[in-house]
Amino acid sequence: MTDSTTLSLASSLESVGETRAIIDLDAYAHNIGVLRASAPEGAAFMAVVKADAYGHGLVECGRTAQSIGCEWLGVARIVEALRLRDAGVDIPILVLGPPVSTELTAAIQCGVTLAAGSWSMVERIREAAKAAGATARVHIKVDVGMRRYGFLPEEISAAVQRLKAMPEIEIDGVFSHFSSADEPGAEPTGAQIALFSAAVAEVREAGIEPRWVHLANSAGIITGRVGPTNMVRSGAATYGLSPSPEVPCDERFQPVMSVRSVVARVSQAPLDCGVSYNCIYRTTADEMLATIPIGYADGLPRPLANQGWFVIGGQRRPIRGRVCMDQTIVGDADDVSEGDEVIIVGSNANGAMSFEDIGPMAATNNYEVATRLMARVPRIYMRNGEPVAVEHLLHDAAVRSVETARA
Repeated sequence: MTDSTTLSLASSLESVGETRAIIDLDAYAHNIGVLRASAPEGAAFMAVVKADAYGHGLVECGRTAQSIGCEWLGVARIVEALRLRDAGVDIPILVLGPPVSTELTAAIQCGVTLAAGSWSMVERIREAAKAAGATARVHIKVDVGMRRYGFLPEEISAAVQRLKAMPEIEIDGVFSHFSSADEPGAEPTGAQIALFSAAVAEVREAGIEPRWVHLANSAGIITGRVGPTNMVRSGAATYGLSPSPEVPCDERFQPVMSVRSVVARVSQAPLDCGVSYNCIYRTTADEMLATIPIGYADGLPRPLANQGWFVIGGQRRPIRGRVCMDQTIVGDADDVSEGDEVIIVGSNANGAMSFEDIGPMAATNNYEVATRLMARVPRIYMRNGEPVAVEHLLHDAAVRSVETARA
C-alpha cells in the first residue's frame, strides 16, 4: 500500500459516522471456497454480486471474487456490470435478467455477456451489436418454472435456429434458475432439472455446443441438486446467508457483514412512560434507555419494534417501541454510557442479532434484510483484521459537490 493510498484510507475512515457496516472480505473468500468444495469437481464458479452484492458492496466483493479465481460474476442490471468494468474487474460478467435496452450497446462494447430470453430482446441485442460494431455474447435463458424471463422449453429449438442465423450474436451458454431448491426434496426441483436437461440436449442437437451450462444456485450447491452443469452460481451463501431455514449455511460458513453503531444518548424513563412513536411500549418500572442512531432509513426493519435487540457491553438490550426512520431506542441500559459501541447485526456467538434472526421478525428472508442496507451507511472493508477500503457514497458525493462549488 502506497503512502498516498494510506492517507486516503485514513481520511476515509475519519469520515465514517457512528453507524457503519463492516465487511469481512476474508470471510467472503472463505465461503466461496466452501461452496467450490461442495460443487461438482471441475465446475466453474459464478459469484453473484447483484443488488450491491446483497448489500455487501458490488465493487469490493467483485474484486475479491476475481482475485481468488472465480471464473464469472453475475449481476442483474447492465449498470452493475459497467460499474465493475470501470473498477477494473475484467473477468466475464453475465447480466442474469432482462437487460435495459438503452444500455445494450455499452454492455457489448465492454464485453458483458447478456441473457437472451425473449424474441424481442434477441432483436434488441442484435441491433445493439450492429451499433457497437462487435459480436454480442449471450447465454440462452430457459424458463423451467419461475415464469420471470426466458424461453419456454418448447421455444428452445426455434430460438437456437434463429440465433444461429444471426452473425452478430454468439451463443456462449445456456442457463436457468430453480424455483424451490431451498425446500429439500421439493418436487419442482427434479422436474426443472429434467426440463433443463432436455433443453440443453435440444441446443446440442441443433449443432451448438454451449461452453457454459449452469442451473444451480446456493441451495442447489448445498443440497447437491445441481443438474447437468459445468458451472454453479451462488449469491446468498457466499455472504454466509442461509438460502432458507431448511437449507442453512452450516458451521463451515462465516458471516461476512456486521453492522455497528454507538450510543448517542442515555436517559432515565419513569414508570409507565411511553417510548417512541405511538407509545406501543410503556415502561413497567423506572428504566434506563439508550438511543442509537440507526433506523429504517438505514435498512433496519421497522417490524423489529419490541422484538429485536442490540448488544452493548456484551449484553442484549431489547428494542423498546417503534424503530424510527433514523433512530432506535433500547432498554435495560443501566450500565450503558454515551459513546459505547453497539452491535446491531453480527454473529450469534456474541449474542447479536443475525440476519437469520431478523428475517422472520420482519416477515421476510435474511438476504432481503441485507440488501435493504442503505447507501448512507458506510461500508468498511477488512482483510486480515485491518481496513483496506471504505465506501461512503453520500460523503463522497457531498465532498464532490463542495469541491465543485468552490471551483
